[in-house]
Amino acid sequence: MTLTVLIENTAPDGLVREHGLSVYINYNETPILLDGGSSGKFLENAKNVEVDITDIRLAVLSHGHYDHADGLVAFLRTNRTAEVCLRPAALDEHWSDNGGRHYIGLSEEVKGLLEGRCRFVDGLTRLLPGVWLVPDGVDHEQSLVLEGENGLVILNACCHAGAGYIVRGVKEAFPGKRVRALVGGLHLMGQNTHCLGVAPGIVKNLGKWLFDELEVGTLYTGHCTGDPAFEILKEAHPDRVVRLTTGLTVEL
Repeated sequence: MTLTVLIENTAPDGLVREHGLSVYINYNETPILLDGGSSGKFLENAKNVEVDITDIRLAVLSHGHYDHADGLVAFLRTNRTAEVCLRPAALDEHWSDNGGRHYIGLSEEVKGLLEGRCRFVDGLTRLLPGVWLVPDGVDHEQSLVLEGENGLVILNACCHAGAGYIVRGVKEAFPGKRVRALVGGLHLMGQNTHCLGVAPGIVKNLGKWLFDELEVGTLYTGHCTGDPAFEILKEAHPDRVVRLTTGLTVEL
């Protein structure tokens, strides 16, 4: 399988960035989209990295926040056939009190376009051979789990339910399978990606839990992890932590 980050908070020259996340997956020659960022900018990046959005027949919305969903407006208008899989609660209203109370749920525009194009899932669901959706403790959040020769690859865009709990839940759903990689944000930043939203010790303990106890092979992380948390994890586990950034391609 190959993963390509179509948009993230950071980007090299020649690609655009935004607060959000979108990942293109080629799994056994099946193209899959996870999230669409907060706008349609990821479509511009897709062209630059030679990803054909119109080939995608399956899309997954990780959870019901605008910075992962509202870019699906552009996607659904460009790609007329793809089905979007989401948990029912993703369409509920969602608010944040970080920096003052404000709405962070899906726009009415994307909700309208999803009508007739979405598939509601709620529970362990097999989408394709080797492709699964696994819900977690947050009612609108789910992981995309891919089975590979070297173990499971878990994509959870923000890990609101806690990365350790999410990985533990996936391992319980797939007994005996090792976790080759965890991909996504860890929800450790403060009001912006330059701030730490939790105590440094919590980040260090999370790293120990993921790598020492849950035996995650590699962590590919960015977006809502934030720079300080990333640096703490990278310093403690230099060979097992990789920064997500726009344009990154990983073969697993």
